[in-house]
Amino acid sequence: MFFFSKLIEDKQEKKKRRKGMFFITGMSTFTWILLAYVGLHLGQDYISIFKGIDLNTPVLVHHIAPGRDFVVRVRELFLIIGSLALFIEVAKAATSREFGATETLLSFVVAVVFVVMFFLVPWAQNATFLVLSLMSFIDATGGFIIELNAARRDFSIG
Repeated sequence: MFFFSKLIEDKQEKKKRRKGMFFITGMSTFTWILLAYVGLHLGQDYISIFKGIDLNTPVLVHHIAPGRDFVVRVRELFLIIGSLALFIEVAKAATSREFGATETLLSFVVAVVFVVMFFLVPWAQNATFLVLSLMSFIDATGGFIIELNAARRDFSIG
């Protein structure tokens, strides 16, 4: 009896840890990218560290040869982080056993917010934000397709 009660306690403990980790693992990484992008633009007035930083601010400058520089600006940094986030989200959807409808729904909500902001907010109407919006939609549809395929595998008739 003690062995089985210990297993039940372990399962309950894991559930509690998973609930607390939802904001890190359950939320789409594009949520954090969207918050960072909004923070960059709105935070210039309220957060002193963001004053003077815009999409054209250089983050990394490497002098390759005379007259040739490798420059990474904030806009390219957002695209690099977005590409890594897309990889993480697809890997998370494909490998996680607990990946479910809530993560997919949240991904779709974030993708819709990206598109709405692209059309309505003047500082979001640029190519960087459009590419991030497309990446977010790829994340949402990819998660949905993976979830449907997993459901079809679990529920096969015939």
